Amino acid sequence: MLQEVILKKSLKATDLEVTVLIFLTSSAFLFSIYGSEIINRSNNQARTIILMALFSRMFLLIIPLYESPAFFVFCIAAMSYVDSLIKPSWNTVYKHNYTDERRSILYSYASSLYTIAILITGTLLGYVLDMNYKLYKILFPVAAVFDILSYVNLSKLISAGKSTYPFSEFLFSGRIDPKLIKDILILPVRNMLRIFRENKPFFRFEIFFFLYGVAFMIASPAVPIFLVDTLKLDYAPISVAKGLVFYTATILFTPMMGRIHGSGNPTRFCGYLFLSLILYPLLLISIKIFGVDMQIISTDVLLYITFFFFGILMSGITMSWNLSSIYYAPHMEVANYQAVHITLTGVRGLFAPFIGYIILKVFSIEATFLVSSFFFLLGGIMMLRESRK
Repeated sequence: MLQEVILKKSLKATDLEVTVLIFLTSSAFLFSIYGSEIINRSNNQARTIILMALFSRMFLLIIPLYESPAFFVFCIAAMSYVDSLIKPSWNTVYKHNYTDERRSILYSYASSLYTIAILITGTLLGYVLDMNYKLYKILFPVAAVFDILSYVNLSKLISAGKSTYPFSEFLFSGRIDPKLIKDILILPVRNMLRIFRENKPFFRFEIFFFLYGVAFMIASPAVPIFLVDTLKLDYAPISVAKGLVFYTATILFTPMMGRIHGSGNPTRFCGYLFLSLILYPLLLISIKIFGVDMQIISTDVLLYITFFFFGILMSGITMSWNLSSIYYAPHMEVANYQAVHITLTGVRGLFAPFIGYIILKVFSIEATFLVSSFFFLLGGIMMLRESRK
C-alpha cells in the first residue's frame, strides 16, 4: 500500500524512478495471459500455483539486502511480474466454487474482511515507519510469508473445484517440449483475438474499461509525488488516508456495491462509477488550493475527505475488476477471459504512467490530474452508452 511512498520519501527516489515503479508493476499484468495457460496445462495445478508463489515472494524476502531505489524497484517489479501469472486462477475459483446468485455478495463479505486487515495494518505501519523508516526491510518479508499462505489456500480451492468442474486438458507433465513452449507463448494471444472477435460486447466493455484504467494510471505517478513533495506529509497522515480512511469507506460500501453489481450486465454499474471518479483528481487539486495555499481547511482533513470518497468508489471498481468478466465468459473460459482483462491492464501500464509523468514535467501536477479526470469522463460516457444497447 505504501511502496511508492516509501520509494519517494525514504529512499529519495526521483520522480522518474517512481514512474518506472508504477510502469513496471502495471505492465506486469501483460503476463497474466500466459499464467492461465501454464497453470491450466499443468498436471498438478495446485503445486504449480505454490511454486509460482514461492518464486514471486522470494523477491520480497531479499528486499533487506540493499537500501537503494533501483534495488527496491527491481524487487517489487520482479514479484509483480511473477504474481501476475497466478491472478487469473482466482476467477476460476470464483466461477466454479460459488453460484451466480451468491457470488457477488459472498465476494463482498470476504472483501470486507480483507479490508479490515488492511485498514488495521496499513494505518499502524504508517506510524511505525515515521518512527523508523528502515523497518520496511522487516515488513516486506513478513508480507511475503502471508502472501505465500494465501496462495496455499488458493491451491486448495482450485483442487476442491476439480471434482465438480473439469479443467483444460493437461498437456504438461514436467518435460520441456518446444511445441508446448510455442503453444504457451502464442495461443494466449490467439485466444485473446478470438475472444474479441467472437464476443463483441466483451470487446467493447474492455475498450471502455481501458479508458478508466488510462485515467487511473495517468494519475498514479503524480499521487505519491503530490503527497510527499507538494503537501509535504509524513507517513502517518498518508497511511491514515490510504489505510484507515480509504478502507473504512471500502468496508462500509462493499456489501452495497456487491448487491448493486449483482451477476448481470456490469456496464451501467461501471459507467456511473467512472463518472463519479472525475471528482477524485479534482479533490486532490482542492487540497493544495484550500489546504496549502489558502489554508481555509486543514490539509489532513481535506486529504481524509478525498480518500474516503475515493474508497467508496474503489469498493465498486475492485468488485467490477474482479467479477465483471465472468458475466461475458462461457463456463469453461473464465480464467481466459479474466486473463485478457488483466493483460489489458498491463497494456495500458506500458504507456499511461509515462503520459502522467510527461504532463507532470512539461505542465504541472494539477494538469496531470485534470487529464485524468477527462479520461474518467470519457470512459463513463461510453460505458453508459453501451449499457443502453
